[in-house]
Amino acid sequence: MSGKMMNDTNSKVYIVPLVDVNWLTFAPFDPARDFRIDPPKVEQSIGETRNLCDILRDLTDGKTVLTPHSGTYCRSGYYEGEFIDIYRSVIANGGEVAVHLHEEIKGGGTRFGDKEHIREVFFACKQKYSGAEIPCRSYRGGHSAYAPFMNGFMKEADMDIDFSCAPGLNMPDREAIWVEAGLSGYYLASNPRDPSTPDRSHSQVFEIPIGSDGEGAAYGNILHIEQSNLENLMRIWNLIVDRAQAQDTPQIVHSLFHTGSMSQPDNVERFKRFLEFMPANGGVFVTPSEAKIIYDSLET
Repeated sequence: MSGKMMNDTNSKVYIVPLVDVNWLTFAPFDPARDFRIDPPKVEQSIGETRNLCDILRDLTDGKTVLTPHSGTYCRSGYYEGEFIDIYRSVIANGGEVAVHLHEEIKGGGTRFGDKEHIREVFFACKQKYSGAEIPCRSYRGGHSAYAPFMNGFMKEADMDIDFSCAPGLNMPDREAIWVEAGLSGYYLASNPRDPSTPDRSHSQVFEIPIGSDGEGAAYGNILHIEQSNLENLMRIWNLIVDRAQAQDTPQIVHSLFHTGSMSQPDNVERFKRFLEFMPANGGVFVTPSEAKIIYDSLET
């Protein structure tokens, strides 16, 4: 039976619309683009983020998580000034925010495996939020990076939800190893690169993977809005709903969009149409906290 025909509660897909707060041109791994990284346009991003939040308020009732970029080429611009007011509004409207690190070096690898460096920048972002009295319990590693030591940092920071997972991805040079990952929300094992099973001790970190067709981690296999087309996004979505039906268990996943894409009408239109499609076809928009509560209720 097609995924879009299902209405049973256990066949629901709980979806967190995740939005990276960033600028448009950022390609540190792409030699075809000469590893191009344009200077961040923080002021432009303010308007783009506000406009995108209006879309989310109208189409998801504000259910979202914003993941502001903090990295080698823009460390704190998205964690201060007018953005703080934006994040307060997002929370007031029902959404949440996360820490999102991008520790790439243009054409030269990453620093995601440098434990002391990551400690410094991770806790600096957390402190930016704490200083502004903005709650934050979630993290997302740029390009799906999540080193094994991150579980400990998350616990120390009193954070317990992660969005780094792209199921099947295997890029050790980026600290992005998800070959044992589940396709729906689950608790990371004590070693996040091990499978998480009922007979294995796990961490306190609840992982919400990007929605996937289960066939790989390429852009065509996941709910990456800009790097796909509407027909393919719908195909992946229906497979996720069918998976919920086959397993008689709700699925918990996220989708990915970027504020930098607000200057591209085709991408914005695709995002809006997909946001309309999901709740009409077995989907329920949730925040990270709500997703974790739903999963925990299923396990009790």
